[in-house]
Amino acid sequence: MKNPLKLVFVILLLVSCKETPKSSDPAASKILDGAINEVTGKNDDINKKYDNLLKELGTKTPLTNDQLIAAFPKKLNHLNLDPSEQNTMEPEITDTQLVAGSFGDDTIRMEILDAAGQKAVGAILPLKMLHLNRITSESNNTIRYSKIERNGILTFGTDRDANTKADFQSELRFLYGNRFYVTLVGKGMDTDALWKAMGIDNLNGFRN
Repeated sequence: MKNPLKLVFVILLLVSCKETPKSSDPAASKILDGAINEVTGKNDDINKKYDNLLKELGTKTPLTNDQLIAAFPKKLNHLNLDPSEQNTMEPEITDTQLVAGSFGDDTIRMEILDAAGQKAVGAILPLKMLHLNRITSESNNTIRYSKIERNGILTFGTDRDANTKADFQSELRFLYGNRFYVTLVGKGMDTDALWKAMGIDNLNGFRN
């Protein structure tokens, strides 16, 4: 065991959960499983993967604003890009290395962060935490989380019940081409429909 203190912590946590009625909560059980995996080294491959990505992306030169705008899709299958706030038919640079736009009268909103250089940490660490900790919510029927590989890309999804008052019912996050951190949100659709509506080939401009 690499870290005896961590082992002691997990043992105490196990004892605590055993004596607590809430230990029957499946979500709590999965969080506990994640803590045990971290201590026993079962997450080493995941940690190594994201640590290597972080180092690699930190050495890359970010795209310019013009390059980000040119790579951003102008259409997602049958959904056209909405006019920007400046009433132009192109996406907007909303932050450093971040380009965004809406499609189909705000049916889908897409943000793409170029996770190169100084932005690598802000993209890779959240994805790493989602990979390590994302669980399926069994105790809350209004929000469901998922971790699914689609077209060889690991995606992290959130589905909200149609009766909730959230602006968007579905959300997907993933790393495209081992560099571009994509966030998608969709109205009136689940994550499967959102992925299909996006069309992975529409992101080819960023790979190129």
